[in-house]
Amino acid sequence: MLRLIIKYASLFTLKVRISVILIVIFLMVLFLSTEQGQFSKSILQSKDEGFNRDGFVKEDKSIILSIENESTKIESSQPLDIANFLSSKKFHDFSLRFSSPRKMSDFLENIDNKGLRLLASLPQISTARLRVIDPALASRFLQEEDSISRLEINQPIYQPREPRLSEKINSSKLVRTVGESLGLDEERLDWGRGVTLAVLDSGVDFSHPSLSHVDHEQISLIQSSESVGRANGHGTAISSIIAGITEDFQGIAPSAKILSIQVLDEQGIGDVFTLAEAIVTAVDKGSEVINLSLGGDTPSSVLHSAIKYASSKDVLMVAASGNDGFRGVSYPARYDEVIGVGALDSDERVANFSNYGEGIDIVAPGVGILSAWAEDEYTLFDGTSSAAAVVTGALVSEISRSQGVSSSQIKDLILKLTNEIDKPGFDESSGNGALNLNRVIHRNTLDYNDGAVVGYYFPPENLKNLGSSGTVPFTVTVQNQGTSWINSMNLNVEYRGLSKNYFFSNLSPGQTRSEQLFIEVGKGKEGFEIRSSLELNDQVDKNPRNNLRSSMLKLPTRE
Repeated sequence: MLRLIIKYASLFTLKVRISVILIVIFLMVLFLSTEQGQFSKSILQSKDEGFNRDGFVKEDKSIILSIENESTKIESSQPLDIANFLSSKKFHDFSLRFSSPRKMSDFLENIDNKGLRLLASLPQISTARLRVIDPALASRFLQEEDSISRLEINQPIYQPREPRLSEKINSSKLVRTVGESLGLDEERLDWGRGVTLAVLDSGVDFSHPSLSHVDHEQISLIQSSESVGRANGHGTAISSIIAGITEDFQGIAPSAKILSIQVLDEQGIGDVFTLAEAIVTAVDKGSEVINLSLGGDTPSSVLHSAIKYASSKDVLMVAASGNDGFRGVSYPARYDEVIGVGALDSDERVANFSNYGEGIDIVAPGVGILSAWAEDEYTLFDGTSSAAAVVTGALVSEISRSQGVSSSQIKDLILKLTNEIDKPGFDESSGNGALNLNRVIHRNTLDYNDGAVVGYYFPPENLKNLGSSGTVPFTVTVQNQGTSWINSMNLNVEYRGLSKNYFFSNLSPGQTRSEQLFIEVGKGKEGFEIRSSLELNDQVDKNPRNNLRSSMLKLPTRE
């Protein structure tokens, strides 16, 4: 009996021991999970909120790891294995945002002992760029650190793709100087004097004949196999549109100083931290306007912080919307603090390749713009990149000529005094409308009479039930672009052998009027020419160039 008692007692003790061990293991797991909870509150956020089951973003998604769960509505399905996550090649290059520059400085002390390597830092926005050396050690220090407000993968940014030929050629009017595209007749050799603008791009070749006169400074924030300014011709083209001079063309603001900061390599690729660093550098070096003819697909907290820093210093930023031809403006153009620019084709309509949607503020000429290129060459520049440069040049020129007017006020004027494009008023294709520097220049000129034919528009509601027969309406819009009332004017419209006459009276400065015309469905699918002419009856038009408009129109197809 004693032996049986001892036997069962031993078994009971063994079970107790096993139970105790299992309980201890459970508590350890629970404790570790709780400890990791400082980071387990973290979630993965992507552009379109796509996740796979284990909480990692799919390979084709860009990701942000945010410590503050309140910053998004997306929740991860399970705790993240931070050590494994940090060990992935995708996460080797990342940024940390801190609650203050002092907190960042404290964290970066003895950084090598934390499994991390410092690549760069921006105390202006309390952000550091880091590389993981020891994932396990790095994860422990990151979990213990309470001063970190955001952790973000360093995302790529790109030079916009070249538009396809079929997207950019809509008429025979292919070659234009920027002056011709804007209708500028004024002598502008002094435009831009006293203003520094920053071109953040692939570098600028200031030895190019069109740019040899430019007062400039060059900085490169990338490692390139090419010398500074010769990575490719993109940055050179941008700069020539803004400030170039040759026998054949003249930029908008030839006397401006250019700060060239190279952020794209010879393939036109860079990253958001380098771009953020360039923006901060441009601001601290006294730039008043920053041109950003580049972009990426995803938002970036680091980039947005740099943009907010620039905006707080009253620095204007102009960015290209992208050349993909779809709804979805690139970053940084999409940010509210940045002027997002779309492109007009040679018929002064929004180009087929120009991205549209939230973030579009204005459109400008972006097809067939004569500009400089690499190796002393010239090119016909197409894309929202060239359109952004045109807007940048307009801002720079107006800042130089408008003493006592703040940069933000100049921005408001540029966005307000535009040409109506398509539907009158703000729309997702053209934003506030097309850049009209002439209106801005003459905004204070007394008794400046200027009537203009500004746009053609097919209302989409009339195209929903488009059949094979019948007619579809479209509108022709005129505008008073002067500073005084227009008493009366006549509009003549010719299309498909028809001639229509319209009378307008009593238009206040900036006011638009529209007339509806009808197109027969099923004819002229290849397009048709429409000619419009406007004449003031009892006043002298100070800018008759915009009284005539000739375009090829194509009836939109049903989606």
